[in-house]
Amino acid sequence: MEASPSLAPAIAERALRRALGRFATGVTLITAPGGDSLVVNAFMPASLDPPLVAFCAGRSSLTWRRMRRSRRVGINVLDDSVGDVRDRARPGADRLAGLDVRLDRHGVPRLADAVAFLLVDLVDERPVGDHSLVTCEVLDVGWNDERDPLVFFGGAFGSFAA
Repeated sequence: MEASPSLAPAIAERALRRALGRFATGVTLITAPGGDSLVVNAFMPASLDPPLVAFCAGRSSLTWRRMRRSRRVGINVLDDSVGDVRDRARPGADRLAGLDVRLDRHGVPRLADAVAFLLVDLVDERPVGDHSLVTCEVLDVGWNDERDPLVFFGGAFGSFAA
C-alpha cells in the first residue's frame, strides 16, 4: 500500500480525491420536471423499510437549487452507452441532449436506456461540507437487465458486466 501523504491543506484534497477514486461507483442522472438534471455518482441505497435512497448534490449548484423545488425527481442509473459524461456534468450543459427521454405521468424525465430508474420524493436535505446529502423516499422503480452500468473508477468511465 502506498504511504499516506501529509494531510497539509495544499495536498489534502488531491490525496483524498486519489484515495476515493479507488472506489468504483455507478453514475446516475438525477432528473426533474422541466428538464433540469444533474450527473451524480454519490448515490446509495439507504433503507428497504421504508424504501429510501440518498445522493449528494453540490451546495453551490444552481441547477440543484432549481431542481429541489419540485420535491419529486427521477434517478436514472446510466448505462455504458453514454460513455464519458464529463461534458454533460459541466455547469450549464444540456445533460439530456442526445438521450432518449420520456416523461413519466408526473412529468419527470426518464431515460429509455437507463439500467434502472427510481421515482422519488425528497424527504430530507442536510449540509455536509461542500455538498448536501439528500434523502428520498422511493415511490416507483424500473430496471433493464439487458443493459450494463456505466462505472466511474480511477478518474475514468467504463462498464461492468456481471
